Amino acid sequence: MQTQRLALQISAILATLIMSFQPAWAAAVNPNAARGKKVIYVYNQTKLEKARTAEPTDPKRIAQLESWRKNDEDAMQFLRSLGFTVTGANELTAVDAAKTQDFVIISETVDAVDVGTKYRNVTIPLLTFENDLLGELGMTALKNGRDYGTEDEQRFIWLVNAPHPLAAGLAAGIQNVLTDEHCKMNWGKPGLGAVTIATVRGEPDKAAIFAYEKGATMNGEFLAPARRVSFFLWQDTFDQMRPEGQALFKAAVLWAVSPPE
Repeated sequence: MQTQRLALQISAILATLIMSFQPAWAAAVNPNAARGKKVIYVYNQTKLEKARTAEPTDPKRIAQLESWRKNDEDAMQFLRSLGFTVTGANELTAVDAAKTQDFVIISETVDAVDVGTKYRNVTIPLLTFENDLLGELGMTALKNGRDYGTEDEQRFIWLVNAPHPLAAGLAAGIQNVLTDEHCKMNWGKPGLGAVTIATVRGEPDKAAIFAYEKGATMNGEFLAPARRVSFFLWQDTFDQMRPEGQALFKAAVLWAVSPPE
């Protein structure tokens, strides 16, 4: 009995020591980090209206754009449910509008050529779904198909950094994040200064979720002006996220606006 009791005491001491030396990034993300924070959500606000008034009308195109709009509106509502105050913006909104905000989110529905590098140097956290902007933001190199891209027929990711708060407490390995096996999934190949959270299933060099801490080295020795996150969503996949995907998105936005470690 004494030997067993001693073993239990030693185990308890070891557990305490392990927890005391646990790195800061292994802590859970603050669930209240969004409260009082202001978000500018950049998305396309004109394609649907133009399609509805075009002659002749294209019902298939209108239905597609309505789906994209609904996904953006639902994403903004989700952010509000976390405590964010959300302001919608479009590609042509002046970057100065971000100066009064705490966080920038760029949707996949934007026309990347109309956004360009305008948000590259903003000194507030930024999360993007639009992989065509990863190069302009300095988060990857610039070649489409090599440094960033989109995979078809995807619903799984491979979680490679489970202890990180961006992993939302999910287990390492395969995670089913989307409801439809025919979804598109964006990816990028980040620089060495990034933390990679998940990759596209079967494509270990294609990061589905990755991030940079403020001051981390991004592409071309560009230092992140604030936290930066790339998330795998496409135009119509916010509404197709399973609970695992929603948990990862929640973790991503809350981590982005939390104070750097």
